[in-house]
Amino acid sequence: MPTPITDPAQLPPAFEKAMNSGNLDEVLGLLAPGAVMRTVTGETVTGQALRDYTAGSVAGNAQLSNGPSRVVAGDDIVFITEDWTLEITTPDGNWKKATGTTANVARRGEDGTWRYAILNPLGTA
Repeated sequence: MPTPITDPAQLPPAFEKAMNSGNLDEVLGLLAPGAVMRTVTGETVTGQALRDYTAGSVAGNAQLSNGPSRVVAGDDIVFITEDWTLEITTPDGNWKKATGTTANVARRGEDGTWRYAILNPLGTA
């Protein structure tokens, strides 16, 4: 499990580090219960589908590079945008690069830890 995030501005670098290290449990630990993701191909995934999608990215040796984040914070919810690049090996063995701008929502749990609730990495596949 990742170190609890008490500053929402630390979510993007923590997510990048977890993804790049290939640690599925750490990546999933940064997601709130019931988190939803819109993939770059436009599919919406949650629950087991989100876990499977994330596991596929980790298995493909995903390397994520985030640009500077912009964080608009409220008391218990934040909006985070940033530019990103993802390089990954697809299940058929091909190398793929995708880029875009993500618009994510995070919320603070009862334990004070910030986690992503909505991941929306708009971009090109």
